[in-house]
Amino acid sequence: MDSDSRVTDAIRTLKSGGIIAIPTDTVYGIGADPFNPDAVQKLYTIKGRPENKPIPLVLGSVDDVDKVSQDLPPFFFHLTEKYWPGGLTIIVQAKNLLPQLTAGGTTVGLRVPNQPLLLRILQEFGGPLAITSANLSGQPAATTPTEFGNALTARIDFIVDDGKTPGPIPSTVYDISASPYIVRREGVISTETLNKEFRCFNKHLKNS
Repeated sequence: MDSDSRVTDAIRTLKSGGIIAIPTDTVYGIGADPFNPDAVQKLYTIKGRPENKPIPLVLGSVDDVDKVSQDLPPFFFHLTEKYWPGGLTIIVQAKNLLPQLTAGGTTVGLRVPNQPLLLRILQEFGGPLAITSANLSGQPAATTPTEFGNALTARIDFIVDDGKTPGPIPSTVYDISASPYIVRREGVISTETLNKEFRCFNKHLKNS
């Protein structure tokens, strides 16, 4: 694999407890090591994010889900096979995660992004990344580093610049820890599509 100083510097920053800005397949995000309490707290502080709002995780592959989640229903794996890597964040029961990351709750949002540079960083880092959109809370999400604004840029330890992202529509957030399952935020995948997916999955189960 060709060397890329952006990858090396991003991983070094994460391992030292720093915050990176990173492109995703939707918008730019700011990320940290989810198992470093100080780094997670930095994410909240930098963004001005309310501490009662959980921070989702991006994963290098579906194989990483067991590190951070538990009690996964079969429908979860149906969704990941069809929509990962891609713009679907799935909320599931969390396992062994920091209280700050889950905002004191028991669930966590997971996604494998369809962005080659981010996937490479995740895979070489060797674990998930806590990530939230690269903007101050209440401001529009950024699709290029120049859109971060001076206040946010000054607080980030390292920026992985990979040009413009496809944004500005974010990932869809689908909560399958709830009963019934519910779309918490509609994004690149519609509520109608996910509802149809669930109906088809259940029909298949009944007929098998």
